[in-house]
Amino acid sequence: MALPETEAPALRSASLAHRLASMVYESLVVAAILLTASLPYLGAATSRLEGLTRHLFQAYLVLVLGLYFVWCWRRGGQTLPMKAWKLRVVRRDGTPLGTARAIVRYTLAALALGSAIVAAFALWRQPRAAGAWLALAPGLATVLWSLVDRDRQFLHDRLAGTRVVRDEMRRGTGNGKPQTESGPGTSPG
Repeated sequence: MALPETEAPALRSASLAHRLASMVYESLVVAAILLTASLPYLGAATSRLEGLTRHLFQAYLVLVLGLYFVWCWRRGGQTLPMKAWKLRVVRRDGTPLGTARAIVRYTLAALALGSAIVAAFALWRQPRAAGAWLALAPGLATVLWSLVDRDRQFLHDRLAGTRVVRDEMRRGTGNGKPQTESGPGTSPG
């Protein structure tokens, strides 16, 4: 029995492999954004980044990344790497993210994954740094959570009330219907 036209199709959760691959690609985009955002700040700096100046610079970079992610997730639920991997972030019920939910998701992801990335760099330089091992824990916890979560979502998504799903909508048609397997010249059916 076919679903009525007004009923939305069930959303398929994205696989862990696709999400991790998207995160690797995302790290390249993030690096480019951070480099570009750093240039005007470092150009205006008259001395070394120490103390308060360093903390302001770090807060500025976190804000720049927050603007990037929140803008992308609000605009269509996708960053460039998410588009490449056909992923979309939505609310738990499948509706688009609002600004507040996107900010919550970014904050939770930054705390978990951001601290883990910083910890990984610290551990690379000093493998016995106990604080770095502790900072690595939230990132590992959010990824490992997806192995036991019923929808295979990361912990920060579960806490934010969001999901990363496969983006199976047609592009350019504007009708919001799922993409079909039929090609040009074939009739669905």
